[in-house]
Amino acid sequence: ARESEIKNLEALLETEADMKRAAEEKSVGLSQELERMRAQFSKLQVSNERLSQQVDALQQQGLKHGVEHGHAQRTIESLEAYDPEAEAKFAAALQSLKDLKLPLLDQLEGLKDAPMDVIMASLYLEDDTGDDAPQFIRDLRPSS
Repeated sequence: ARESEIKNLEALLETEADMKRAAEEKSVGLSQELERMRAQFSKLQVSNERLSQQVDALQQQGLKHGVEHGHAQRTIESLEAYDPEAEAKFAAALQSLKDLKLPLLDQLEGLKDAPMDVIMASLYLEDDTGDDAPQFIRDLRPSS
């Protein structure tokens, strides 16, 4: 009976060690995915900043051209005579830059005042939606 109890305890210990290794491996995978997401977020921020700079540059160019045309006593009508769709093209290009959607950035901006654990929970992995996710993560995850 004592030997059987020892074998059961050894089996239990081995099972717990296996579970610990599996949890550590999953933790490493989650950490790597988090780093990839941080890098992607950083790239999106840089891209957003670059697009904002381009929009600002286009606006400045538009203002500069407006001033130059004013000094040359040209009107928008004379510019439109050269390219009747110039103003519409410029407005459409500017609007398309303003309408550019960056979903991850929008999601994170929406959570800017949220606690860190809620922000981290919103960055869950696509394949971590099942029962293997810890309960506190499932509780924090926004329902979709």
